Amino acid sequence: MTYERWSAGPTPPPERPLDRPVWIDLDQLYGKPDEAADVGEDPLPDGLLVATGRVPGLLTRWTRSVDGRWFGLVNFAICDPSGAVRARLERAPVPAVALSEREMEPYR
Repeated sequence: MTYERWSAGPTPPPERPLDRPVWIDLDQLYGKPDEAADVGEDPLPDGLLVATGRVPGLLTRWTRSVDGRWFGLVNFAICDPSGAVRARLERAPVPAVALSEREMEPYR
């Protein structure tokens, strides 16, 4: 006897990414910077992260939390002050309030 997976209904279609360009407002995502924070010496061995302002991202899909809020699953990067990528986030849950539409440059 072979095992057959039980399904309560038709199988949903495979998930396809939206791949929509968005802006991520890092101030809304991580909170405003604390003015009283004294960095002093470099706290990270690889350098500082720029966790303020807006960064470009790619919205892969929408999902909801149990309390009804919408989140986008987004791919984006966080850089250091010189622009070098220090962290790449894939399918990171970002609250909808921190996302805005981004126009893509036309191909030349």
